[in-house]
Amino acid sequence: MINIRGNLHTPVAQKTEIIDKDDEKLKELRNEYSDTAYEAVSTALMEMNEYNASGRYAIPEVWNRKEGRSATMKEIVQYVIEQLKIHKRKRFS
Repeated sequence: MINIRGNLHTPVAQKTEIIDKDDEKLKELRNEYSDTAYEAVSTALMEMNEYNASGRYAIPEVWNRKEGRSATMKEIVQYVIEQLKIHKRKRFS
């Protein structure tokens, strides 16, 4: 039997990106519009990097607007089924 010592499981470090708060365009955005606009742009940049760090292009995503977050698969399926029921009723009425 081989005795292995040491940590076999190394946790993966989360990659974080720090938004440069001294960026001129972000400063202009905050001064000209509001903190809300600045936060929205900062969040969008972080999410684009999270989903596709290599290209930073937008990835389509189904959104739950009522709760302000990504929709779960269950919510998507429920929505599609509901839309099919509505379409079916209109078609046969």
